[in-house]
Amino acid sequence: MLTDQTNSELGRHLLTIRGVQFIFGAQGDPFAMILRAGDDDPLDHGARAREQGLHESSIGAWVTAHRELGARILGDERFSPRHAEEGPQAHPGVDVWDNPLLCHVVPLDDAQLNRDPADYRALARAAAPLLSAEALAARLPEIEAAYRQALAATGERFDLYRDVAVPAALRVVADVLGLPEETRQRLPELHAGLATALDAGHCPQQLAAARALFTAVTDLSTELTRLVDSGRATGLAALDGVSPEDAVAVGTLAVVVGVEVTATAVCNAVRVLLDHREEWERIGREPERAGAAVREALRLAPPLRFESRIARGQAELGGKTVEEGRRVVVLVDAANRDPEAFADPDAFVPGRADGDRSLTLLGGPAAPVTEALVRLQTEAAVRVLAELRPGLRTGAEVLHRMRSAVLRGVLRFPVA
Repeated sequence: MLTDQTNSELGRHLLTIRGVQFIFGAQGDPFAMILRAGDDDPLDHGARAREQGLHESSIGAWVTAHRELGARILGDERFSPRHAEEGPQAHPGVDVWDNPLLCHVVPLDDAQLNRDPADYRALARAAAPLLSAEALAARLPEIEAAYRQALAATGERFDLYRDVAVPAALRVVADVLGLPEETRQRLPELHAGLATALDAGHCPQQLAAARALFTAVTDLSTELTRLVDSGRATGLAALDGVSPEDAVAVGTLAVVVGVEVTATAVCNAVRVLLDHREEWERIGREPERAGAAVREALRLAPPLRFESRIARGQAELGGKTVEEGRRVVVLVDAANRDPEAFADPDAFVPGRADGDRSLTLLGGPAAPVTEALVRLQTEAAVRVLAELRPGLRTGAEVLHRMRSAVLRGVLRFPVA
């Protein structure tokens, strides 16, 4: 169960955390400013955080924007998305002024976003026949066809996020999971509620959006459980030796992460590439360049701007002691521009020699399950768009979703 709080209790909880973030942001704390998710550039705050080294944010987190330390944290299983204690990962009712536990604003366990690293690796092994790079590479013609079909339905002017990235990703995920037609028809509505999932655990959503998210997560879990139990999700049913619970978890991650993170990655990659017309036009002529170009674009504009973990034991980091149970945050977008790790870090250089040092994770802690699903779709989208719309240009201003500190989710991306 996501939450049994009344609207009054939940609203007060969300407003209190929002207030904490605003107050400490106003005092100059860079991570608090990032969580405020205003109109200002989060990279500016990340650069200030990097100048401070590993430091304690006023809002109860250790924060780093350095690539080497960030890589160590993200590669160490002592840092997990969840606390060691059993039960839902949320802290309703905690006095956040006295004890700023802002690491899990609302419980999202049912969305499969708060599992241990070993669990995600096990799910990735279970899901390999569907979601591994090899399995998805065999489906590339179908994946590209989804983006071609979405693009064919547009006119001279269209919205990249709403008209292409989201509907194509929904179709790809439905095809991979083998969902029946009635479920496919429900997916757009479910996605509308789920779009805030990766932000909601860190940045309080408005009450209506939070309730819509809870409803969508519950409805998705119920729907996938019904389909798995009846064998009607044919892709999930083909996973040999996988428990029904794990099959539902795989399906949930494919929908929650594989749609919105993909749509965000597509928009981010296209936006970077449209700022570098020569590379965009070369991809249209040489589609094999899309892989390196997308990797570099997502280094500069990762779909998940920061990663949050919990220390599962006392750890020494950067000469400082991080206590067990403390939140540790890696500002990925800033770390990916760390001048100590990357030559000319702000430059767009596809195929750069140090490109493999990028900390971008396509799915956050769930990346072992979702990485290939997001990456291959993003590359396919770029290839199709560069081939069929070589003269593509941004139209009006790109608008971002309110309170989207992690994804900086796209609300509108007009192109022509």
